[in-house]
Amino acid sequence: MPALMELKGTELAGQRVVIERGPARVFAAAVGDHHPRYFEDAALVHPTFPFVMAYWGALAPSPGGGLPIDRLRGPGRMILHGEQEFVYHAWPRVGDVLESTARVADVYEKPRQGGGMEFYVTETDWRRAGSGEDVVTTRFTLIVTYRSAQ
Repeated sequence: MPALMELKGTELAGQRVVIERGPARVFAAAVGDHHPRYFEDAALVHPTFPFVMAYWGALAPSPGGGLPIDRLRGPGRMILHGEQEFVYHAWPRVGDVLESTARVADVYEKPRQGGGMEFYVTETDWRRAGSGEDVVTTRFTLIVTYRSAQ
């Protein structure tokens, strides 16, 4: 099964999230960072918190979702978390309401012994609701490994 090259450039469903104090605090503690700036009432979020915002804080279910995981699965295929990157334009805080736009920025393949690897790169731009101020851009790479047909 070849990589789903047709996904490159696809717009994904955007979301609207509210950054709540409880989840932001739990996240900072879970990654072992107990700096007071993450535990105040209007705290900054931990630098890697934007990775979970779409899952932990969504104000409504997202129509359409993200990558078609069901199409990426199959016998001899394994889905892995690749790299992630955060580019900050402003720092999000507890209480912020953010809106996102997301897209599949790249899809590519690399051979490996006995099979190959597919790479699916998504980019999400988060902005403050109302003002439209850019807050953070996240890049996430999902990797699918597969074995060659025997």
